[in-house]
Amino acid sequence: MLRKNVLSFFLLSVTMAFSQAQVKKIKGIVTDGADPLPKASIMVKETDRGVESKEDGSYEIYADEGQTLIYSYVGKKTTEVIVEDVTTILNVTLYDNIEELDEVVVTKRKKKSQKDLLYEYNSNKNLIKTRFGILDKDRAGYALKIFEGDELNPAAFDFISALQSRLSGMIVIRPMDDPYSPVVYLNSMKKLLGQSAIYEVDGMMYEKVPNFIQANTIKRIAVLSSLAGASKYGMGAAGGVIVINTKTANYSAKEPGSDKPYDLAKRRDNYFEEGSAVALSQITAPQYIEELSLAGSKVEAMDRFQELEKKYGSSPFFYLDAFSFFSKKYGTDTMQKSIGERIQEKFNTDPTILKALAYLLEEQKDYQWANGLYKHVFVLRPHYAQSYLDLAQSYEDVDALESAATLYARYDYLVRESLMDSSATFSPIIKRDFNNFLGIHGAVLGNTNIVKTEEDDFDGVRLLFEWNNSEAEFELQLVGPENQYHTWEHTQWANEERIMEEKTHGFSTQEYLIYRPILGNWVVNAKYLGNKSLTPTYLKATVYYDYGTKSQHKETRVFKLTAKNVNQALFQIKNGNSISVY
Repeated sequence: MLRKNVLSFFLLSVTMAFSQAQVKKIKGIVTDGADPLPKASIMVKETDRGVESKEDGSYEIYADEGQTLIYSYVGKKTTEVIVEDVTTILNVTLYDNIEELDEVVVTKRKKKSQKDLLYEYNSNKNLIKTRFGILDKDRAGYALKIFEGDELNPAAFDFISALQSRLSGMIVIRPMDDPYSPVVYLNSMKKLLGQSAIYEVDGMMYEKVPNFIQANTIKRIAVLSSLAGASKYGMGAAGGVIVINTKTANYSAKEPGSDKPYDLAKRRDNYFEEGSAVALSQITAPQYIEELSLAGSKVEAMDRFQELEKKYGSSPFFYLDAFSFFSKKYGTDTMQKSIGERIQEKFNTDPTILKALAYLLEEQKDYQWANGLYKHVFVLRPHYAQSYLDLAQSYEDVDALESAATLYARYDYLVRESLMDSSATFSPIIKRDFNNFLGIHGAVLGNTNIVKTEEDDFDGVRLLFEWNNSEAEFELQLVGPENQYHTWEHTQWANEERIMEEKTHGFSTQEYLIYRPILGNWVVNAKYLGNKSLTPTYLKATVYYDYGTKSQHKETRVFKLTAKNVNQALFQIKNGNSISVY
């Protein structure tokens, strides 16, 4: 039965994934953050179609779903945005090109020491360890390409073939009598000059390909193709250097007296100041919620809702706010259900709104209704990696364990068969979920052909954040018991590669692991920066306690982010046992 379900659902997914893309009309305004930018260029990538913004910064352009829009302006950093199924408005901010301000910026920034970089190594994908120290791609000053080992296809002929598929221009010559000892040229000019690449593996140098290296044993790999980058290696490096950090030799910093990763919040003297985050309750509510709040009874509130609906009925956020209002003030009854059904009916083709409603239902523990919504979102977005995680978790919530296992297994199968691309960020998250699911429910599932892919000894508190709008930009701030904080910037400016990865693979999630012992309280704050339109974003936070153990349990909280550029206090985790919402 399990195999039959996998096959039928797989065929449905593939059929829908390859349906014809829709041509969309996109409009918006291009600014520098304060003023409009006239005559900014908006091009459809890899086509000759483009427009210029008007004097007020506004523009309109047609593009297919899945195509990329390129926004550029003289002196500004070029920005790329992938067109999605829900894309209609893109208000884009173009910032000053940092390359033109290097001299100014560098004088104001403290240069990181090798110790600082070592502490960052696991979390910062722009770092590579070499025999001359750790190189930072952002500060190298020359061409430096870095790939995570998880980005290399483990089924390739060897790691050279896996790297060749990721590196354009790379030329590989394999002798007929010894194909496992290829000669590698990083570009056609180096081949013409007879300058082949050399290799560094965990500090050891090799003139020939180290064919003993397997792709799945590589932690990180870098390519130094320029003379400036390879100069430290001497004359023999004229053909460039391929630097490999293996997993076994990854000696990243650990907490003192522990084998756990170093706490990133301790890297800087960054102490959180009390009062610098505003409670969500202090954010001004919409006018219609204030009017509903003035009602003296539930009947009066229902009458006011019907009147307000005549004015605000075109806005999905009016219904979502009303849904939350009636749920919190009067409980889950027929009125709340009626509003939820209206959301489903009126916005049935908008996955961002359906996911926001599903988040709110999960917060109320109405998992059955949320499951129906996630099924519909999966049909709308079968090619999104997030759809698999959302629906699999939802099936687990309603005790449809075989269906959950099928979803996890299908995603794993599609990635292994290259029918879906593996994501260096998302794949480890869903793999952790899958292994945890099998560890807890494996005995209930009984005899299936699904087995755990690897062991995970983490058993602390796991924070999983998800957001309904992939254009959302924000900062998450985690403040530890010692009042030091770590900030994760989810912005086009600071984390462009991550956002492009999310849009390419179709996911919107981030996890944090708090290792034992968990002493004291952790605080989570968020600063909302917008989503390229004048709409809010819904952020779902799921906190798993005793993760990976038989006593594992979770709490879900949903936050409507609307006030921009304000550090908002979301919730507090008390001694790893419970949530307190501000």
